[in-house]
Amino acid sequence: MEPWGEVCETLRNVIEDEPYLVLDFGKFQVRLFSDMAKDIRCRLDEEIGNEIAILRTDLPDKPLLLRKL
Repeated sequence: MEPWGEVCETLRNVIEDEPYLVLDFGKFQVRLFSDMAKDIRCRLDEEIGNEIAILRTDLPDKPLLLRKL
């Protein structure tokens, strides 16, 4: 994803593959650096099976935003 890129899909699984965190959406996977996803990591497990949106930003303190659709 480029800055300001967004993914909207049902989250199927979260896989830790250091130094990455892999978000499995079934049709595709998104690989993020674990340190980039640290702020939303605790919420991701709760959202498995739900349709979510992940937005990559250029904000240094919030590189990723997560919302439930």
